[in-house]
Amino acid sequence: MGEDWAPYELAWSQDPLHRPRHVHLPALIEAADKAVAEAVASLSRDDSSGASPASASHAAPSECDGDAVHDWWGLYTALCFIQAPMVRCSRPAFRRVCREWGTRISYTHMLIAESFVKSAHARHAELARYAGEDRLVVQLAAKSGPAAAEAARLLRPYCDAVDLNCGCPQRWAMKEGIGAALLDRPEQVADMVHSIRNAVPDGHTDAAGAPPPVLPCVVKMRIKDDLRHSVDFARQCEAAGASWLTVHGRTPTCQPSAAVNAEAVTHIRECLSVPVVLNGGVADVSTAMEAALRTGCGGLMAANGLLDNPAMFYCAPSRAAMEAEMTFATSDSEAAPLPGAAAAFSPVQRVSFAWAPDRAAPAVQLRRYSVHDMWQASVTPREVISDFVRAAIRTDLAVPTTVQQVLRMARVYVSPAERNHLALLRSNLSVLRCLQEVGVYVEGGRIACV
Repeated sequence: MGEDWAPYELAWSQDPLHRPRHVHLPALIEAADKAVAEAVASLSRDDSSGASPASASHAAPSECDGDAVHDWWGLYTALCFIQAPMVRCSRPAFRRVCREWGTRISYTHMLIAESFVKSAHARHAELARYAGEDRLVVQLAAKSGPAAAEAARLLRPYCDAVDLNCGCPQRWAMKEGIGAALLDRPEQVADMVHSIRNAVPDGHTDAAGAPPPVLPCVVKMRIKDDLRHSVDFARQCEAAGASWLTVHGRTPTCQPSAAVNAEAVTHIRECLSVPVVLNGGVADVSTAMEAALRTGCGGLMAANGLLDNPAMFYCAPSRAAMEAEMTFATSDSEAAPLPGAAAAFSPVQRVSFAWAPDRAAPAVQLRRYSVHDMWQASVTPREVISDFVRAAIRTDLAVPTTVQQVLRMARVYVSPAERNHLALLRSNLSVLRCLQEVGVYVEGGRIACV
């Protein structure tokens, strides 16, 4: 059956719309790390508390001199926000919406390397991209160097990096010897990293006719109860050639609601020379800034927060710009209603943002604020929900997945009866029509109508 798919695979790989403009992703994270380091140095100089350098390096804005003015806007826009790999969720529609509204790097859901290599049907069912997608990392679950290398060779034309999943705590993954089970086998993981780094690009070239660079391999891991084992694991991955490591600050046995061990992530970062991306506990603008300054990580990965609101990382150059582009639901009775027909939908109001920069003066000056004054992205804008539905239609996303994610994004907009009605729909167009009827769907947004 594999031969039946060969012509389609060849044509698909040669279509310019399906071949990404290769981006050197490690450079994006390194630049973000540099921005955080400069911000920490600035905060440490301005800190009037007399703290030692070791503790000052982990200062939050609210702990620093209240008279100092720091370029929070510049720091926030320099951070590298990453959409995490999520089973059934990290599909092209969701990835595109996240990218349109603030993330800089996207991950696919986890692909099983052995199945991906053996079956062309599995490749076409599991790997999909939207036209023009770049900065894409494909996550692999593998147990051997040869399987990981062959999967990487097949993936090379369609992604900018391959990630080895060494953090999935699910029982089935642990039983299969993948995911977090690999945390106890650093030599095996190092061999897979080395094999992927040496994978042949298979002759594909970029738009200028030059061969693409060596495929970066990254590792996503969790911490162990004994932090020494985590440091040893990370160092072996680095020595094998990992371009960066994503560290989830919880152990495999932790509950998802458990606190993230930021100190452990910081310690691992300080033991490595390659960048470390923080995963876990990043839920909005405030926690993102806090995490970056606490750990020194410029790369921040989010999962559940993006499922709740794909625009959780979005920021505009001014309050007016943000209010002009987004509409929200809010319980604030004093908020000014939207003009026109939208005013009839009473739960939807504009929201003010006190942390936006003041552009009235000739020179841009940032207001002093603590991280708690920043926008709490607890409500998904209607434009973002509408963008997701349009992207789901354009990419032919499975209807159950569309409904599942829409119900999560629109949780404050729909009643229990409307939720039940949405759950029974059998087409993405029906979902769109239903959202129109309840006043959630709007024409505005960043993804055009079909």
